[in-house]
Amino acid sequence: MSSKDKGGELSKEDVQKKVDKMYENYGIDPHGSEDGDLARVYRFYVDNPHQLDVDFNKSKEHADKFAEEDAL
Repeated sequence: MSSKDKGGELSKEDVQKKVDKMYENYGIDPHGSEDGDLARVYRFYVDNPHQLDVDFNKSKEHADKFAEEDAL
């Protein structure tokens, strides 16, 4: 299977990677969550890829903030 599914939409793997990065941008370890919790998030964004783009872009505004706090 290619990295893109029907009509250029993100694959499940691409969604998972982007969601994981979005969590990290907020200073949250995505692998510290229960698998069932993240599975629901992944399904939501597979069904709503436009919302993933919106939320991911918002999370990027916070990425540097958490990186600086972690360095202290």
